[in-house]
Amino acid sequence: MNQLLLEEHLYFNLIASTVVVGICYLLSKNSKTKDYVGFLYLFGIPLKGVFFYKSFPFLFLEGLSLSLQEKANILFPVLFFLAAEVLFLSKMLKQSPPS
Repeated sequence: MNQLLLEEHLYFNLIASTVVVGICYLLSKNSKTKDYVGFLYLFGIPLKGVFFYKSFPFLFLEGLSLSLQEKANILFPVLFFLAAEVLFLSKMLKQSPPS
C-alpha cells in the first residue's frame, strides 16, 4: 500500500472522528439531549464504518490479499481514533451541562 493511501486513511479517520465528537459535544451542551448522546454515538460507529466502506471499497475485494503490515496500517488508525472518541465522549458525559 502506498503512502498516499495511508494518509487518506488517516485523514478519513481524523475527519470522521472530529465530526462524531463535535456532534456529541454540541448535543451534550443541551440538558434535554445529553441523555441520548451515548446512544447517538453508538449509532455513529457503524455509520462511520459504512462511510469507510464506501470511501475505500477496493479494500474489501474478495481476491485482495494484504500483508500483516498493511492490515495493521489500516486497523491502527481506526482503533486509535476510536479510543480517542471514547475518551473525549466519556469526559463530555461526566460534565454537567450549563443551566
